[in-house]
Amino acid sequence: MLLFEGPDDKFRASAGAFITNKERTAVLAFERISRKGSRQLPQGGIKIYEKPVDAIYRELKEETGLESKDLLLIGEYPEWITYELPERLRSKKHGRGQTQKFFFFEFKGDILNIDLQSVDDEEFSDYFWVEPIDIVNKTVDFRKPIYKKLISHFEQELQKSKKMSD
Repeated sequence: MLLFEGPDDKFRASAGAFITNKERTAVLAFERISRKGSRQLPQGGIKIYEKPVDAIYRELKEETGLESKDLLLIGEYPEWITYELPERLRSKKHGRGQTQKFFFFEFKGDILNIDLQSVDDEEFSDYFWVEPIDIVNKTVDFRKPIYKKLISHFEQELQKSKKMSD
């Protein structure tokens, strides 16, 4: 696991996935086993010497059963996004917070390929296609600013590509 130094503690490096449907109108959100009703984008730690994009493909397989054949990589957030965890959630494993590299994907697989029961990491209990703002409304407070940034960036990119195709 790769950690970046913070002022008082460490920030865990991780990668995240923002997965949209083919029409790019909905986002694939997951419900955490430990937090019913809460939605989250898939994410996970980056191992030493692992590229962030390789880490997110590994994490998606471990947490959701999805493989690279199920996804089309359409972009990435241009910067690393860092957030601090509330004090009660800090630990040796998770450190003070996370610094994340997010990737944008279009889902092109079969929805049946999502398998939350026979995965390596049982982290999620269910999944939903939701409007992007719904992921913000139903996630924990410390993730809301991150998801807002991702949605804003994604919508700007969609507008650019729409103008280019007109």
